[in-house]
Amino acid sequence: MSEKKRIELTRLQGIIAVASFVSGIVIAAVCLFFVPPLGEIASSAISIVSELLVLCGAILGVKASYDVKFRKFEAELQDVIDNEKKLNTQTDNE
Repeated sequence: MSEKKRIELTRLQGIIAVASFVSGIVIAAVCLFFVPPLGEIASSAISIVSELLVLCGAILGVKASYDVKFRKFEAELQDVIDNEKKLNTQTDNE
């Protein structure tokens, strides 16, 4: 997979994570304050959906964060390798 596609995929995962987390919180808040009986979320499909959306947001958010940190580490490692190659070619030429 090309670097550009990996960046786009990570960005998409971040957007999905934020959207699912926010929608889970909104669904839970609506159930809590606007659906009778007020102040109580009965064990219903709505509460399960909100919990699953929050879980999905958390999992994708962690993966997106890990991907970004891994990409930074990979770039730093590549810089070190490039610097080592430059030093080796300079010493070989002398």
